[in-house]
Amino acid sequence: MADSQQPTLNSLAAKITELSETFTKYLKENNIQQPTFAADSPTSYSNLSPEIFVTRQQLADALSDLWYLSQGPSESIYNYVHSCIPDAAALNILNHFDFWSAVPLEGSASYPEIAQRVSLPVDVARRVLQHAVTLRIFEETEPGKSSSNIRHNSRSAALARNAGLQALVSSVLDVASAPMMIMPETLNRYSRGKPALTQNMDETSFALMYSGGQLGKYRTSWDMLENEGEGENKGWRQRKFVAFMAYIKELFHLEGVLLDAYDWKSVGKATVVDVGGSAGHDSFVLARKFPDLTITVQDLPQVKPVFEANVPEDLKDRVSFVAHDFFQPQPVQADIYIIKLILHDWPDHEAVRMLRAMIPALKPGARIVLIEYIGNQRETEGPSLPRSIQNMGTATDLRIMALFNAEERPVEAWAKIFRDADERFELAHVNANPLTFISVVEFVWRG
Repeated sequence: MADSQQPTLNSLAAKITELSETFTKYLKENNIQQPTFAADSPTSYSNLSPEIFVTRQQLADALSDLWYLSQGPSESIYNYVHSCIPDAAALNILNHFDFWSAVPLEGSASYPEIAQRVSLPVDVARRVLQHAVTLRIFEETEPGKSSSNIRHNSRSAALARNAGLQALVSSVLDVASAPMMIMPETLNRYSRGKPALTQNMDETSFALMYSGGQLGKYRTSWDMLENEGEGENKGWRQRKFVAFMAYIKELFHLEGVLLDAYDWKSVGKATVVDVGGSAGHDSFVLARKFPDLTITVQDLPQVKPVFEANVPEDLKDRVSFVAHDFFQPQPVQADIYIIKLILHDWPDHEAVRMLRAMIPALKPGARIVLIEYIGNQRETEGPSLPRSIQNMGTATDLRIMALFNAEERPVEAWAKIFRDADERFELAHVNANPLTFISVVEFVWRG
């Protein structure tokens, strides 16, 4: 029997109107410019309060519900299945061959001109672009006419202007999408009938896709990032990944999260190690804000040239780079260690191994500040978060299942991993805010 409380087309339309009015009123009162589809549009909303951010996500939920109901259950599934992979493939092709720079930001380009610039057959370029146009990525100057040129709109221009956004598309679609599509076979081979997901890194969807030789001999995505390419092009994915991480830090305001993760001012003159700190973007901000800190950034050797090219001159005496494999014994003794967005990429026993590798350098009272995606918090107090917010976490969770046989963990799972590494790791402080998607968990070494 139908539930009288179920949403209807009319009730959803009314809710969308109400939420839209609330949202646009806030934008107007706070002088926040609204994006449009024009190429010169702002690319994002800035300075949304936590409350209005939730309002926007509730609006997104209502819009998706209206989309589902307007088609009906069966057709909404069919339409999704029909288009989701071609949609992702078109975006990946556009990004991989840099269609963004093949079209001028001001003006337009013909299909033959674009094809020449991206070194693809005209017919291929045309077919990919015509699908992209249906997704509001690029637009035709004369829609439907064979003589039409292609020009940027706001969605394609955002990618043309932002190398970090391009790197995000590359890192998520180009690396992770193919392994995700063979997850049914991977689960069938390695986890079917077992009480838990296999933790073997040789039994991931990524390894099944890429370790056989035809597409490379890569055991993990990190192997691919470090080694794909020949000569000067070797490690091109690693350089993309550095740009991706810089963009992620901007997207999730990780600079603010890091600055608020610890009472940095109270420690005075202190040494800090940013484990897996990429090219040091966060460490530069931290060092400038707190001049008593001396920071060592640790990452793979391939990242060092990017660090050296970007380290500000006035910070060179306080922020340095040390090449380090975090499975090897930690070489630097420090007061505080930052581990951000690293451990979630590994199954439990590998995360434990990384933490144990730190122990030789730890002195009594040393702090480990873990910054991670908040993960599935299981039961929570208060109303549940909008589905669109939950989806951010569940999508990442499935992606790292495919790549690493890992998961996005709740805080209690992180505490267990640290205990499994060594009982002398003591949980000291937790700050888990689902609206920022990030949790900060502080441990102290009681060795």
